[in-house]
Amino acid sequence: MAKLTILSLRGILLSAVFLGYSLCDAVPKLINGPMPAASAINEVLIWTQTSESAEVHIEYWPENGDPSRSFRSNPVKTSPEAAHVAKVRLTAGIQPGKRYRYQVFVNGIAQDLYFRNEYRPGEKIPMTFQVKPRWRFVPDGDVSHSIFDFRIAAGSCAYINEEGYDREGGKPYGDAYHIFESIYEKQPDLMIWLGDAVYYRENDFESRSGMIHRWTHDRSIPELRALLANTHHFAVWDDHDYGPNDIGSSYTHKGIAKEVFDLFWGNPSSGLPETPGIFTYFNWGDANFYLLDNRSYLTTSVSKPEAFGKQKSLLGQEQVDWLVDHLSWAQSQMSHDGKSYPARFNIICIGNQVLSEDENPHHYLNFPDEWSYLIDRIVEEGIDGVIFLSGDVHHGEVNRMVYTGGGKPGTPGKAGKLNETYVFHEITSSPLTAGSWSGPNKNGARYDIFDEVEVDRVGQRNFVTLDFKGPLDNRRLEIRYFDSNGDLLNRKEGGGPDEITKRSILFAHDLRAPR
Repeated sequence: MAKLTILSLRGILLSAVFLGYSLCDAVPKLINGPMPAASAINEVLIWTQTSESAEVHIEYWPENGDPSRSFRSNPVKTSPEAAHVAKVRLTAGIQPGKRYRYQVFVNGIAQDLYFRNEYRPGEKIPMTFQVKPRWRFVPDGDVSHSIFDFRIAAGSCAYINEEGYDREGGKPYGDAYHIFESIYEKQPDLMIWLGDAVYYRENDFESRSGMIHRWTHDRSIPELRALLANTHHFAVWDDHDYGPNDIGSSYTHKGIAKEVFDLFWGNPSSGLPETPGIFTYFNWGDANFYLLDNRSYLTTSVSKPEAFGKQKSLLGQEQVDWLVDHLSWAQSQMSHDGKSYPARFNIICIGNQVLSEDENPHHYLNFPDEWSYLIDRIVEEGIDGVIFLSGDVHHGEVNRMVYTGGGKPGTPGKAGKLNETYVFHEITSSPLTAGSWSGPNKNGARYDIFDEVEVDRVGQRNFVTLDFKGPLDNRRLEIRYFDSNGDLLNRKEGGGPDEITKRSILFAHDLRAPR
């Protein structure tokens, strides 16, 4: 235990070094963050972490406004019991859809961030956030919805090396951290972390202090600074940022794991009182995002309860029912009179792959009863625009499934309108900085979005951006895969540097359930 405590302190001090702070200076400093997170129409949350106990407040002003006329948050005190984390909520002067510049103060001292010298030497990082734009109701009855385009980035599997903790011998597992600067260059409005945002080592997952050390250490790398400070971040977990490799509901420290996960992220909520977990929901424009918990109720792949008449579980009955009930409710709020809630996409984010048909034992298809129940209910409820967004597998690909309605609700595989087709897509991005591989050759669900001959997947470190674009009556989703350097991978043959293949564009009207 003493060793972990010392290592935790060492990690915090190293974070101070990475940010350019003097170890001889006892004045509390910002060591990690700031990181904009949940954003509502009237409130924005900013996550920060200090070197020791301190008081944090944030001053902010409209992006093109006068800093001398800034708004000021209420102060938040940090403490060692909460890893010196402060979640600061901004409410005064917040206006829907507005962008703001901001400054973090620790004990009244302004904290400046700088890009690393190898990237932009001597240049200060601008810090910005955006208030969620108003969307559900039209402000003026004489105008149509205030449609807007936006971009999200997504990825999974971020392994950050640390001497003394890593695998013995050979090349370090983590590399190419500049991928986070490449993501920053794409200027996403939101970033969704699709699991394994850190990799707990055996020193970490046996204690709360070990988990806190891992998050504190990994958040401190300089390549992350600009992306963290200027994009709103949301997250799900997978096994490595939950506990030991491949573990599920049997993890004895899962309560602590949830506490630490919630401490280091700023999702809008975390589970329900009657159903513990980290699952949640948020909306941005015409996209609804569902962040799922694939660990708290997981029956691990090596367990065989089915031999005793028990079903294997990935999400658990309660979470699946919550998901479909919320999808159904959200769709019921859509009107066709052009006056309210015209959501076009439902993005379901999860650590495991959902549609892949390869032989990986961790895919959702290996939980056939629960998988079928989820898909059948989505079909029977007639949910539009369902797209799964996943990570985990250390390669990138798009999967597609066409479901033919059977007209027999309650019969597995026979839900929906008879002989009508429902189309599902899945976008998988992995890894960010962990080791990559080419992926399995055979996957019957894989949907080739690449023009390059004999390439139907991404076998290197990657991230993905999703652009929601177009007029309200013809919204589209543009998928772009990038390598660590930010170079486009699904580029149209003979096209421009940012021009994607035709199969990389999904139109909302093609994703509607049959009526």
